[in-house]
Amino acid sequence: MWIDSYKGIIEFAIDHEVRAYSLYMDLSKMMILREIRELCDDLAKEELDHKVKLEKESSKRCELVSPVNLSKYNILDSDVNNFKHRIEIFISAIKKEQASVELYMNLAEIVKNEDSRQLFLWLAQQESEHKRRFEYEYNNLLK
Repeated sequence: MWIDSYKGIIEFAIDHEVRAYSLYMDLSKMMILREIRELCDDLAKEELDHKVKLEKESSKRCELVSPVNLSKYNILDSDVNNFKHRIEIFISAIKKEQASVELYMNLAEIVKNEDSRQLFLWLAQQESEHKRRFEYEYNNLLK
């Protein structure tokens, strides 16, 4: 899916954050361990914060250096019933967060507005931290 407008990439990013929020809220409900439930709840709240920042950005006008293919970032499986084992949840979350990092890094490269570029770099950093937190819990699970 190629997008050639700033409004289009913002709408895609908002949808991405909303789906991440839904996924983490669903995962929170299935988690037995309090620490993992709290992690999912915390990350869900952060995804909503990202959505709010992106919604504020949607009223801005910004040119793109080039169109962007966003198909590869559309990997979110929000149906938690598809996970047969707990380990699959962590692997999926780690992949989702890595895709989010790559999405925002890519968007930072194609926008001409410096404020928008800084927002995408900040979002990439946030998603990288989410990934790190899931990797930590994943490694604990393997012990």
